[in-house]
Amino acid sequence: MALSSQEIDLIEQLLHVRKRKEERLQAQWNQLNEQQDKCKHEKQRSYQEWLISREALTNPLQTEDVMDRSQLNQLLGEKRSQYIEERSKADSVEDWHKRIEQLEREKSELWSQKTKLIRGQEKLKEVLDE
Repeated sequence: MALSSQEIDLIEQLLHVRKRKEERLQAQWNQLNEQQDKCKHEKQRSYQEWLISREALTNPLQTEDVMDRSQLNQLLGEKRSQYIEERSKADSVEDWHKRIEQLEREKSELWSQKTKLIRGQEKLKEVLDE
């Protein structure tokens, strides 16, 4: 079956539109990949900060002096602050991890769209080649 010139023009236009969409999907993929790399870097930085805060929290008190009530209360307040800081940094690491997973899901969806788009382009090219 021979295609008319209008049908050929239409298929070529569709191929051109699909090619532009494929390029946009690739640009989005690259952007997500870059964001994911930045998030991984920030997660690593947050993890290092968490390790430092965790170490400060677990360091035992090295004193041989007898402490009065106000000194004990001050020490308790400092330990509470250290604990809150440690938890905040741990939450930050978890937040970065979740963001990285979200970006991975978005990349997977883009990959699926691109694959479908390419399959459609191949079918259109087959029609033109016949």
